[in-house]
Amino acid sequence: MFYLTHTYRRLLLPLFITCLAVLAGCGAPSSASDAENTPRTVTQVLTPGQQVPITASDTLKLERVNDSRCRKGAVCVWKGYVSYSFSLIGTTGTSDITLSDSMPGGASSVTVNHLTFTLLDVDPDTPPAMNAAEPVYRVKVKITQNAVPR
Repeated sequence: MFYLTHTYRRLLLPLFITCLAVLAGCGAPSSASDAENTPRTVTQVLTPGQQVPITASDTLKLERVNDSRCRKGAVCVWKGYVSYSFSLIGTTGTSDITLSDSMPGGASSVTVNHLTFTLLDVDPDTPPAMNAAEPVYRVKVKITQNAVPR
């Protein structure tokens, strides 16, 4: 059987323990800024006028819904579209964001700074009847916080 001499054991054991400690720390963020820079995704459901915090310094507010779709029972010359106007309020100021899956020139996903906003679902997804009251819109948005290059 092979036995290490006392001198080798005295040198290798601390080295082995040090290597294990270094490897254990590799997966964890080394600071709070590294944790904030880790990509993550959240989903929010908003109604007009509602705002939600999405990061430590950014808040998203659904300002208004522009629904120009042809109402059920109406005679229209064009199909229309629905768009959702948001404000991204942060330490660097306010940015306007418009999401739509049917607006000409619009997009269902927009990136502002290090955040990507994607329209997932809307309620109601069809236009209301011609004489119906204005519906309460609910918009489901996926927000992805992208890693910031250093």
